Amino acid sequence: MRKILFILPILLCFISCKEGGETPNTEPEIKTPPVIEQKVSGPTPGNFTSDRQYNLNLVYFVPNDAPAIANYQKRLSELMLWGQNWFKTQMGLNGYGNQTFGLFTDATKTAIKIITIYGTKGKADYPYSGGAAAVQAEINAYFNANPSQKTSDHTLVIMPRYSLGADGNPSGGPFYGLGKWCFALDYEGLNIANLGKTDAEGKRFSVWYGGLIHELGHGLNLPHNRHKVSEASDPNKGMALMWAGNGTLGISPTFLTAADAAILNVNQIFNNNTNSYYGSVTAGISNIKAEYSAAKNAIILSGKFTSSNKVKSIIYYNDPNYNGEGPGVNHDYNAITWESKPVGTDGFYIEMPINELVYTDNNTPYELKVKLVHENGNVTETIYSYNFVNNIPILNFSSRDELSKIGWKVSSFSSEETSGEGTTNGRINTIIDGTSSTYWHSQWTGSSASYPHQFVIDIATNTTAKGVSFTHRSGLQRAVKTFDVLVSSDGINFTTAGSYVTGNVNGPQYFDFNTSRTFRYFKVIANSSWDGEKFAAIAEVGLY
Repeated sequence: MRKILFILPILLCFISCKEGGETPNTEPEIKTPPVIEQKVSGPTPGNFTSDRQYNLNLVYFVPNDAPAIANYQKRLSELMLWGQNWFKTQMGLNGYGNQTFGLFTDATKTAIKIITIYGTKGKADYPYSGGAAAVQAEINAYFNANPSQKTSDHTLVIMPRYSLGADGNPSGGPFYGLGKWCFALDYEGLNIANLGKTDAEGKRFSVWYGGLIHELGHGLNLPHNRHKVSEASDPNKGMALMWAGNGTLGISPTFLTAADAAILNVNQIFNNNTNSYYGSVTAGISNIKAEYSAAKNAIILSGKFTSSNKVKSIIYYNDPNYNGEGPGVNHDYNAITWESKPVGTDGFYIEMPINELVYTDNNTPYELKVKLVHENGNVTETIYSYNFVNNIPILNFSSRDELSKIGWKVSSFSSEETSGEGTTNGRINTIIDGTSSTYWHSQWTGSSASYPHQFVIDIATNTTAKGVSFTHRSGLQRAVKTFDVLVSSDGINFTTAGSYVTGNVNGPQYFDFNTSRTFRYFKVIANSSWDGEKFAAIAEVGLY
């Protein structure tokens, strides 16, 4: 930290004399003015270098009424270098050599560059809940003024604790992952000397330092996931970092799962190159076959994918909705994962033994997230649903042989969202673009469209089909509940092909016509939603 001292000049005083008398003691009292400290944001002084273009942005953010914790430069340097080496070891165990995240270090490799930023507000303005945005705004202002200091898309923010409880536990501001940002807390005991200790101070350290590394994982694109049943007793594995490893790191075996390592393998700051990262990708699962093998007691998946960017790995998250915990972020700690490499250029195959899953109770619902890990660092996912009956997985999401959509076009539609869902999503043409990673949305900016919503697809020539496929937007936002299908040969006169009720589940759903139909145009009329709102979103429709 650079300090600029401003010392006010001391005025010299003279003694005045009275004629014919003694010289009075008129010397005024001399007061030394206070030293004014001006805190200047900036990087650690010194010469710090890195052998790569992309490095972790490490920021120590200090509110104006919560002073920095003493010796943070040395303590955090030692801890981040240990963490860097831990990731390197874990990547090696997963077959990726010595990959780890980039850091600026000094010549002795014992100190790292930390950008200290002094906040303009007090800790009350940077609370745990909702405070991250205010911190990010000031950090982004600093990076805008000092663009050379930001060397990647990934930023770790460490803030001094706000208080200490009677039990010695610290508390403070934001402590979580937020996209490619992550937040952690510094306190007096965050010292590598406490690593591995099992006393109260050591256990406290494991929670807070393990939490820092866990949140760093989120900032490096890692979602939650849990170790397999057999890995818990493996002395080289133990606890998955992205499950509850924030309570075991340094005390007992803690590891990166194969899915974690596959994501980090394509991470921007884990690679020593000048490639562009995180550009847009159009990708999806074009065909999937799911079956249960009693002989292997395993779920076997195989299929094909399409992608505009090379796929390096396929990862599979089996996330149980156990005891009604619900799906989605922060309900995915218990997701158990597998990883595989592409078969050829566009295929995948995996066997997932049931005895590696923790929950196989009757009617336990699962989300199966099949994720494509792209060379440019992006991860795209398609979500399928299944459940267990008598400890056997019921897998009914296998693809049908759908008709090619080449030459298809949307001939009419009731509305689309052209601005509020980004540059691609929201548009009606995404409903037949062959990927569930994009979606159509009814208009909601300006004047909102209401049910019923409808569109007509021209499939170019009279064709015979047995039914229609329907895929909700991933995550089930604005999912359509009921819909009608009508068919036509001329695009003018339509006849009904059935009314249907969707499941409120991810992945393709298939609805048979009561008999095969021959037509050129088909109309979908969405009549109601699962959430009771007037908005609708659909990822994909097709025919088989």
